[in-house]
Amino acid sequence: MGIRAGLRFLAASALMSVYLWAPAAGGSIVASASSCTNWTSNTTPPPTIRVLRVATGVVQTVDLEAYTEVVMAAEFNKTWPLETLRAGAVAVKEYGWYYTMHYRGGTGTGGCYDVRDDSSDQDYWPESRTPAASQIQAVQTTWTEYALKGGAIFLTGYRSGSWVACGSDRDGSHLFQLSADRCGLDGHSGEYILHLYYDPIDIEGGPVPPGAPQDVSATAFDASAQVGWAPPDSNGGTSITGYTVTSSPDGKTCSTTGALSCAVSGLTDLTPYTFTVTATNNIGTGPASDPSASVTPAVVAGSTYHPIAPVRLLDTRHGIGLAGKFAAGTPRTFQITSDAGAVPSGATAVTGNLTVTGESQSWAVYLGPDPEAHPAASTINFNKGDVTANGVTVALSSTGSLSATFLSSPGQTTDLVFDVTGFFTQDMTGDTYHPLSPTRIVDSRRHLGLSNHLSAGKPATFSVWGQGEVPDAATAVTGNLTVTNSTSSWAVYLGPDPIAKPATSTINFKRGQVLANNVTVALSATGSLSATFLSSAGNTTDLVFDITGYYTADGTGETYVPTTPVRMLDTRHGNGLSGHLVAGTPGTFQVSGRACIPPTATAVTGNVTVTDQTSSWAAFVGPDPVTSAPASTINFVKGEVRANGVTVALSEAGTLSITYLSNPSQTTDMVFDVTGYFQPAAPI
Repeated sequence: MGIRAGLRFLAASALMSVYLWAPAAGGSIVASASSCTNWTSNTTPPPTIRVLRVATGVVQTVDLEAYTEVVMAAEFNKTWPLETLRAGAVAVKEYGWYYTMHYRGGTGTGGCYDVRDDSSDQDYWPESRTPAASQIQAVQTTWTEYALKGGAIFLTGYRSGSWVACGSDRDGSHLFQLSADRCGLDGHSGEYILHLYYDPIDIEGGPVPPGAPQDVSATAFDASAQVGWAPPDSNGGTSITGYTVTSSPDGKTCSTTGALSCAVSGLTDLTPYTFTVTATNNIGTGPASDPSASVTPAVVAGSTYHPIAPVRLLDTRHGIGLAGKFAAGTPRTFQITSDAGAVPSGATAVTGNLTVTGESQSWAVYLGPDPEAHPAASTINFNKGDVTANGVTVALSSTGSLSATFLSSPGQTTDLVFDVTGFFTQDMTGDTYHPLSPTRIVDSRRHLGLSNHLSAGKPATFSVWGQGEVPDAATAVTGNLTVTNSTSSWAVYLGPDPIAKPATSTINFKRGQVLANNVTVALSATGSLSATFLSSAGNTTDLVFDITGYYTADGTGETYVPTTPVRMLDTRHGNGLSGHLVAGTPGTFQVSGRACIPPTATAVTGNVTVTDQTSSWAAFVGPDPVTSAPASTINFVKGEVRANGVTVALSEAGTLSITYLSNPSQTTDMVFDVTGYFQPAAPI
């Protein structure tokens, strides 16, 4: 049974019935007329236990660890919190261990036995109960752990109990399973639970606080710093529950629940700082890491933008940039800048399109300036078998390179393609940005911007100047391109000039999908854009294009500051907003003044991800809360994890608002990672 309905009885002999709350080790319950297993160690469990199979009367010798796992499958619900299961695993193991040391005189076919396989002792039913992964994990992670009372192994009784507060029914002799479940839900460790129900005891061989995090690094921004680190060599024997970063001087902190980077805010510009990191598990907080190298926060000079015709700088299928597939968990670095290439040395960031293809498993890819095996954010999510693209604006490393990591299980692989559409330089030689509230300027379904569907292989040109507040001086635009009603799978290209057979693509999709992709794209000399449906002759698709901002070749707009990706919103974990988004109800969260984003920021680049949605449709991200959005930012199907890049204006208060566009009462979780911000050309 997963839960005891009544009292657990112990079988000392055919004539003896004793309640489980009888005195523990050393009490009068021991009737040792002769020996059986006769184990004597109070520090090492016996390798085997002798079990009476009541139905047949046969005594079997069973591996104690395997026995404990099968009993856990019968008596501790696999869905309970891991820490409750860990406490239960110690109790189950030690119950059997106790009776290998204290023989009660029982015999059957094959000799003496330590325990029975029924509710008189412990339910051991290997023929019908298979341990779940959580139950096996609980046993394995506590196998070296044991509890002593008075220096000896004692009788660890346990009963079902009732749904009351954690530990409120404790009696010193039993672990009450249902209230112990509450303990796990309250966040208590298995060791806390054992002490709570059995004290006074000593726990030996159990988890300890984790070691010190490794390889701490910091990057300074205006009044803030982004700090990253690697996990400690040891988690102490139980999962790490969080990290805390502390600055020196000032003692400013930031914390995560597992991510390996966070931003420390409230620092003083022009003051040098170092940072240390501690890790915490359910046992406690471990020692601080070695300090990072010193960094000095300061107002960061922005960069200006140089739009270019799309150029492919990475294609692992054909040995461009890197040769061969990415292996899961192994970061790889490829060069973007060069003295004679499309992106010059000294560029600080690029815009472009990242495409995943040939993947052996679904999951995600991270793209950023530095190689990270365990990044705190993702850039693109995808399903196995899809060709998926995502428009990005991403900082370059100090050497002008980018690094990508395939986030998947060991042994999985994928190909990556990256097309660059522009770059930023930290001077005023390029274009400055003007953010706008999202505005739809093309919808071929409604003959807006384009009079009809796109036909495969036939470029269609539409005007951008004069549309949605875009002036005739605009050189490039940011926006969201959506494909719908496609009669065939393949791709669409969007660029300044009409090209029937382009060398790059902007968005990939399957027939019938409604799919969006973020773009930053140069305009033609006459202020237009052209789109080409890459498919076989006779196929068609509809296009939708929403403008979110534009660039001009002067200093009247904003300059750009790229950052390491930082998570600003995760409704699953109460970051930015708590709880799911409800359809039609905007959720507003603060961006400026948090992490590395200064109060002067007017817009941000980033990545929005949808997960755990209860219905298919779309979400809108913009500066102001709206219940009926004028445009959409990301489209998705129920059950998929879908990401899309964004360049989006902030409200005057430095906030963003997200609206889930779906039927009433539907819900979804949202994640938003910022990759940079725009600020006035002359920083305030």
